[in-house]
Amino acid sequence: MSSRTAAVASAAAAVLLALAAPASAQSDGSVGGSLAGGSESSGPPSLLPPGFPCIHTNVYPIATWGWLPLDAGAPRFAEGEEASGTGWLDLYAPPGGRTNYFHPGINTPLRDLAADPASLSFAHRGQYTSFLLRLQGADRADGPGGFTTLVWWPSANGGVGADDWAVSTLTQGQWWSTNPIAGLAGGQSDTATLAEIAAANPRAFVTSYGVQNDSGTGGADDVTYGCARWDFEPLPAGSS
Repeated sequence: MSSRTAAVASAAAAVLLALAAPASAQSDGSVGGSLAGGSESSGPPSLLPPGFPCIHTNVYPIATWGWLPLDAGAPRFAEGEEASGTGWLDLYAPPGGRTNYFHPGINTPLRDLAADPASLSFAHRGQYTSFLLRLQGADRADGPGGFTTLVWWPSANGGVGADDWAVSTLTQGQWWSTNPIAGLAGGQSDTATLAEIAAANPRAFVTSYGVQNDSGTGGADDVTYGCARWDFEPLPAGSS
């Protein structure tokens, strides 16, 4: 391993230790980590910037800074300048398969992401390439405080990026929920903006965020979440 790659890996390990701090039960019974306390009326308070630590860094196959696939196949780090830098995430998914890559959301209150137009964006390609926010604390139809996943994808947003690379800011886009929650019936046919969803679900906070593809070719790069920005690159030249 080159000295540069070793330094990147060492820095990544330090950040992973910070991200791995366990959530703790609050006095009101809610669950929070470094960014989430909790109150029944207004949701978890903000203690640090959304997406903390505030870094713009390259993500490499051996220094992923906490990025992992969840319940799906892992993407390939592809070479090419189509998106940002010298590489991007190849999210190809075989028939009947799924490919994704997620990062801890550090319990960021959904309302904090919704309030900043620049807090969520990514470069993407593919009809089924989507950006996902996994939430806790949403007001589900079957009881308060439940889990759901919010999905942004081209089909609900004018087909942008379906056939070629595009860069989308997501806070003003249309999202759907995998489960019925306040303001959304659940399923792809009912959509709303993040601001509308956050207003209807004031206790909701993000446990993880990521990109996913459910069929065929897909790609993603240059993910912004709060004050963190991630650029996916193949290994530096000379690495071993």
